[in-house]
Amino acid sequence: MEPLMKKKREVAGYVPYRKTKGRLEFFLQMRDIHAKTNPNMLGVFGGGIEDGETIEQCLYREILEELEYRPQKVLFFSRYEHALRINNLFIEEVGTDFENKVTIHEGQYGKFLTNDEVRNSEHVTPMVRIIVNQLSEYLAQ
Repeated sequence: MEPLMKKKREVAGYVPYRKTKGRLEFFLQMRDIHAKTNPNMLGVFGGGIEDGETIEQCLYREILEELEYRPQKVLFFSRYEHALRINNLFIEEVGTDFENKVTIHEGQYGKFLTNDEVRNSEHVTPMVRIIVNQLSEYLAQ
């Protein structure tokens, strides 16, 4: 049987993380209050793949546009697929000075949060809760 939802938007997402005083922190984007999806919620940086673009090309273009930053050592963490979207998630360990290396051009701001802070925040999308929890478990190994 064929699914009704055949056309899905494919995106590349980026989660910089760091280890500070023995704890993991994840840099998330506070989405604009007027964003079409998840307004005024914490999400990941990134965006949609354009025609002819690879996932990696999309990632680097989006991060340059949104953070004015060129990732150095990204890793492809996972692919999350649901009814409307395919999220290709990339991660990168960054230094404690990461905020000084980026300029936020999209969303209200970026912020480092621990898994506990993400879990307890009412301003985090359900997908980001799943992603950060899985990242925390994976990186703790």
